[in-house]
Amino acid sequence: LTVWPSQANFILFRPHGLRGSAVWQGLLDSGVLVRNCSSWEGLADCLRVTVGTAEENAAFLGALRGVVAARD
Repeated sequence: LTVWPSQANFILFRPHGLRGSAVWQGLLDSGVLVRNCSSWEGLADCLRVTVGTAEENAAFLGALRGVVAARD
């Protein structure tokens, strides 16, 4: 992943080797909703996740690991 520094309550990231839309769908299928920013100018394949509770963050990270591992 490429992750951009943020001082806000969200993190912008771009997956490597996977389309952002595919990662977005995989996360959605796992019950995790993030914003697909791929259609925004200059943000091809980028996704944005809002920082949540410890449990929500753990669910996001687990789902993201699963989506990325599924491609291997």
